[in-house]
Amino acid sequence: MSVLILAMPTTRAESPAGERITFDSYTPPTMFDLARERRQNWTPQKIWADLKLPSASGKVPAMILMHGSAGVEGNTRMWVDALNGIGVATLVVDTFGPRGITSTVADQTLLSPAANLIDAFQALQLLAADPRIDADRIGVMGFSRGGSVAFRTAIEPLRHAVIKSDVKFALHIPVYAGCNQVYWSPRLTGGPILNLLGAADDYTGAESCEQLAAQYETAGASIRTIKYANAYHSFDATYPLHILPKAPSAIPCGTVQWDIASWTIHSELTGADLASAALPDFFKKCTRYGLHVGRNTAAAVQARSDVLAFVQQVFFNAK
Repeated sequence: MSVLILAMPTTRAESPAGERITFDSYTPPTMFDLARERRQNWTPQKIWADLKLPSASGKVPAMILMHGSAGVEGNTRMWVDALNGIGVATLVVDTFGPRGITSTVADQTLLSPAANLIDAFQALQLLAADPRIDADRIGVMGFSRGGSVAFRTAIEPLRHAVIKSDVKFALHIPVYAGCNQVYWSPRLTGGPILNLLGAADDYTGAESCEQLAAQYETAGASIRTIKYANAYHSFDATYPLHILPKAPSAIPCGTVQWDIASWTIHSELTGADLASAALPDFFKKCTRYGLHVGRNTAAAVQARSDVLAFVQQVFFNAK
């Protein structure tokens, strides 16, 4: 794999979570600005991330972890330890902190999803250029809002809008992802996908992610979906199940899909195309509030096992 990255000065320092790396990223105001490479609109942004290397010799594989709407949470430590334990480095990217954002739970418009996506691609290029990391074995795992990133990084036109080399993710693991707003092209990067869902999720929902998985499969992706019984959103959390009264869910709005080539926006709910200017009113009418989040221990334990088995299969050819 050849590696060609944008100029990306970095700084490094030790942190309690490992090696704190600060690197260059951008904040595109919209997904259109990212997809159409309107780089004049990409505001430069320093981003930090924590790299944790396993106890292994030689170049090691790595997983980039992308957080959800509440920022980097306590469950991250479990995933870092689990992945390090099988010889995989981890890079936990903080998309919110450097931008002065604590949470987007109550208002997802505080930050365009393009920012999360470009942070993941910039982090990929950063690790691919690190002599300690095997550039051919870098995966992405994301939770909720970050789960959408794990799906979207497999879309080739979005990858190529940022990365002008053949560097790409070797695998993708969306966990209780948001799948109601889809930016779509049938041109995929080819990395296998493990799609983890909570059957009882009333926040982002399981059905839309099952539909999206089928769409990826039709386009040629190797994708497996696992749905955990009685599990709500954030089933791997360190906090107990509770209700977020101000958290919005667009499940009643159905899937809204942007065709990347034409930028046509289609509503599953109405069966018609939507104008960009009409989207705020459209979502306002169908969004509901008051959703469950919190731990389901059985699902969390099984998800850990499922993720490690998948990563070992892809990175280490385990049976």
